[in-house]
Amino acid sequence: IGDPSSIRIKTAMGGKGGWMVPNDAKKWREDPEMMGGAEVGSPVLLDNGWHSFALATWIFDEKIEKVFAWTGNFKGWDAPAYVMFKYEQKQEHLIPQYGHMEFSLLPEMHIPSFYYPTDEFIEIVASRGIMKINQGTSIGNPMSNSEIFAPIVLIRDGKVETFTEFEKDWKQSFIDATKHLIEVAKGNKDPILSGEQAKYILRFNLAAIKSSELGKDISLREFH
Repeated sequence: IGDPSSIRIKTAMGGKGGWMVPNDAKKWREDPEMMGGAEVGSPVLLDNGWHSFALATWIFDEKIEKVFAWTGNFKGWDAPAYVMFKYEQKQEHLIPQYGHMEFSLLPEMHIPSFYYPTDEFIEIVASRGIMKINQGTSIGNPMSNSEIFAPIVLIRDGKVETFTEFEKDWKQSFIDATKHLIEVAKGNKDPILSGEQAKYILRFNLAAIKSSELGKDISLREFH
């Protein structure tokens, strides 16, 4: 699809569906000291959101220049939440690169899922076309079988392509990642994410949380 210029990552958190989560498994998320992030804890932006921050950094292979975030508060959750960010341009690109994350709560929506009642929707816009990745956590549910909601959609060169014939189960990503990690430990492969990259993503994540507390954008170069 060409040179990417923007990414949008939407996380939809339903109130019904999925597996049963014991109440005692939620307690650490309710304790700000154990949860971390903001002074009152960040169960959405830090715990759930880290994966989106990692994805936004990894896909574009660019560092972040600055970030701005806004969060609400729903029953102790730092959501709904919106994050906007601008990439550094260490490489030459046709268009300056920006990104957006959205964490939405749907307390009355039932999301069929083998796991959490959550799903992700990703849109990457580039110089030649658009890629839509529909579903993440709950892929494989009835929505995945819809002809108008294919798991992967490519729009380019005046055509629309859909991709449906692959393993559609969130667990497969964990299986593949574990196999890859074993090969890394054996010295046969390089890690997908290095320790230094993971630390940088955490800094990006915490900068967004700080932005939501201060109500202004945060420069990653000045945030430590």
